[in-house]
Amino acid sequence: MSQPFSEVSLEAIVGLVLSVSIASERLVEIIKSMIPWLNQMHADAAVEGRRRASLQVLAVVSGVATAFLAEPILAPSLGNMENHLVGIIAIGLLASGGSGFWNVILTYLLQLKDLKKLQVSESRPAMEGYPDPIMGGEQVTSNECYDVGER
Repeated sequence: MSQPFSEVSLEAIVGLVLSVSIASERLVEIIKSMIPWLNQMHADAAVEGRRRASLQVLAVVSGVATAFLAEPILAPSLGNMENHLVGIIAIGLLASGGSGFWNVILTYLLQLKDLKKLQVSESRPAMEGYPDPIMGGEQVTSNECYDVGER
């Protein structure tokens, strides 16, 4: 039975989307190398605009196509979705987002990590009036039986 959306599955989904994104980007680069018009910048702004728009469309098509090809691998991760087609298309669209998308994802994951650290530090009981038994890695207790490494 598939588990509901959680942090563990979030990490798995991010890993899968990253894999599809890398494969999709490689496909775009292969197609660009086969079509010289897509691989060369143009001085004319109108032609350059069409070239960039074509690259964006190519990235979306490549992302969705790569996600469809990877469907056997992606399907178990989408187990709790009723319609896998929507999930595959969504992963393909996310994979086509490029570096801007991955910068946002990285920022989000780092903020999530910082939030977890804050929650852990706030949930620790305060030991007011008691010194920290480890200061600078040195044992500060007179009890010789106390092992700093066991802490």
